[in-house]
Amino acid sequence: MASLDIRELVLKNLAGSRREEVEEYINETIQTREEQALPGMGVLFEVVWQKSNSSEKESMMDKIMAAIERT
Repeated sequence: MASLDIRELVLKNLAGSRREEVEEYINETIQTREEQALPGMGVLFEVVWQKSNSSEKESMMDKIMAAIERT
């Protein structure tokens, strides 16, 4: 049985999508709170994190920590 690489699957499914389509996927996933879509969101976050410089990562961490502290 071939192993399922969620990262590859998510990126392949979104390949060729327009910016608006990816934004719609993100917004819809957040609004519907579909748990099965969470791995895909994690893959997108991983890609963003890997392609971010230290200043961008610091900004993301500030937002993450602020959100955690409010809960």
